[in-house]
Amino acid sequence: MNNTFNMNRFGLLLKRQWLEFGKIYLMSLVVLAGILIGFYFFNIPDFNRSLYRWDDHGHVQLGFRLPTFMAIGFLFITIEASAYFSAFGQKPKAIMELMTPASATEKFICAIVFSTILSIISYLLIFYVIDAFFLNYINELWHNNKATNYNTGQLTPVVFSTLFDDLTSEREFKFLFALPFFFSSIFLLGSIYFNRFHYIKTAVSVTALFAFIIFITIKFGSWVTEGKSRVNSSNLMEKDFVFTIFFWSSVALSLIIWLITYVRLKEKEV
Repeated sequence: MNNTFNMNRFGLLLKRQWLEFGKIYLMSLVVLAGILIGFYFFNIPDFNRSLYRWDDHGHVQLGFRLPTFMAIGFLFITIEASAYFSAFGQKPKAIMELMTPASATEKFICAIVFSTILSIISYLLIFYVIDAFFLNYINELWHNNKATNYNTGQLTPVVFSTLFDDLTSEREFKFLFALPFFFSSIFLLGSIYFNRFHYIKTAVSVTALFAFIIFITIKFGSWVTEGKSRVNSSNLMEKDFVFTIFFWSSVALSLIIWLITYVRLKEKEV
């Protein structure tokens, strides 16, 4: 098979992959929606609560929403990525995959489309729709209710913030948008690198690697700062620089991991 990219062949490959994985993928979206709805209605705000966290826009923040958004999003995206190349670990299915009339480049781009782009867009869309319905519901329940805004000291109508407000109210969250692509690339590599138990083996490997990196970083930091006095600094420019480095490092690592995945896919075909 010629390893060049052919648009017509790529379109046929997309159609084939959707016919094969489409029903399972749609079922996973239904399960995802059910889990999110359960989390939301389990955390309906209490009318009798007197203390709230207010954002800069005068809205009440829902504390459960960001952890739910990040945790369930991480699981959904990584599970989808980890399952994409799992057929290569089963000999009968691997033969069928290798015999698919498409180049490695087309198969790789198709993998990115399904395991990363489609998964992220689907998750954001489902979360946004459920979040919008939930906010509309509880804002109707709390219509004309007021509480003390402890940022201003004034009695303010209770209106709950949107997810976008929660994400942008903290400067740190602005630099985490590369993480879905980063973790998706890791688990996509794990799906073609390991033959069995792809998700578990990838998760254990990543946890061990991150633990080792954190340990080395802490030890190195302790060695560098040993015997030196600590100076507290809250320079926002320094924080922005650190988070910017974090963002671009995640982008660079994602590209490197995708390149390794592509090479591994070509090795499988050989």
